[in-house]
Amino acid sequence: MTTKQFPTLKEMGFDDVSEIERFSSRIEGDTDILKIYFHREQGDWFGRSKKFKFKRLNKRIRVNEGQIAYRDTTESSPYFLRAMQELEQLVSQANSTKDRKELILEEIDHLEKVVQRKIADLRKQIEEL
Repeated sequence: MTTKQFPTLKEMGFDDVSEIERFSSRIEGDTDILKIYFHREQGDWFGRSKKFKFKRLNKRIRVNEGQIAYRDTTESSPYFLRAMQELEQLVSQANSTKDRKELILEEIDHLEKVVQRKIADLRKQIEEL
């Protein structure tokens, strides 16, 4: 897989797209947040990731035959949508052999470890007070 196949990811600073393992996205207010996770190297305790924020576009749409003629709404930027499309293509190629159930279980295990580390850190901070 070359970066020529993924021009938006190249523009975002990814020189080697084969390092990308998975991604997640969410909406916070008027911002789309894209988090890209990289393959863990042997011996790494924590996974590496990179977060990107994309401002959502504000639009007014006409409401059919309603009391209010227009309604304000937001939609994802075209740049964000292109990045998501390329990531979907990249991850589906890389994970085509993995079962969806296995991926979800891996994400749960990872989340449990992160939460356990965070709780331990908070307990340590409380003890130091």
